[in-house]
Amino acid sequence: MLERVFIDVDGVKVSLLKGRERKVFYIHSSGSDATQWVNQLTAIGGYAIDLPNHGQSDTVEVNSVDEYAYYASESLKKTVGKAVVVGHSLGGAVAQKLYLRNPEICLALVLVGTGARLRVLPEILEGLKKEPEKAVDLMLSMAFASKGEEYEKKRREFLDRVDVLHLDLSLCDRFDLLEDYRNGKLKIGVPTLVIVGEEDKLTPLKYHEFFHKHIPNSELVVIPGASHMVMLEKHVEFNEALEKFLKKVGV
Repeated sequence: MLERVFIDVDGVKVSLLKGRERKVFYIHSSGSDATQWVNQLTAIGGYAIDLPNHGQSDTVEVNSVDEYAYYASESLKKTVGKAVVVGHSLGGAVAQKLYLRNPEICLALVLVGTGARLRVLPEILEGLKKEPEKAVDLMLSMAFASKGEEYEKKRREFLDRVDVLHLDLSLCDRFDLLEDYRNGKLKIGVPTLVIVGEEDKLTPLKYHEFFHKHIPNSELVVIPGASHMVMLEKHVEFNEALEKFLKKVGV
């Protein structure tokens, strides 16, 4: 049974979903919310945040991934204190920034379907303003390996949240740590698991191979038959990889 938890961060109400007590902290992707992680919360445990403007958290002005990272880091401190931080797509960008902001609260990182740079196709970014339905369909065709219940659910979610989705993708489009990794300015000093769906067209395998190359204590897991929404599409395989890593780092 999952529990809904609310905390206060500088007067902003932040909502989280909680599974069994475990030092794992999940950060969702663009236009999504904590429910993206229900399969993981149920099987593995931990906390999943609704970033501000998502789910049951308050609406606030956010102008950068760094600002999301602030709310995430403060929420982590007020719940588990320290955790393995699991971030997907936008959430992966937030996780990287959270680590740079507060490395002492990150026991390890799990970067899922994300990148050191997250450029967004103009057809999607501009399309959300002009022809949202067409843009959402294009995005989902690149995010799922096949259509099904989760695909249709995500389609309804995105069409209900076009403005938030557009904001999130705009922030992703401006997110860029690529050169910081390349020139050694950015060093991830905790164990890191990198997970990608083999058929991911939004954040392809090469993005994750880049992490594996530039993060010293990292391992790369490629999940067949899955695309960008790997934790929904192949949750059993995803959970096995995550659980194995958590045990390895003693969480």
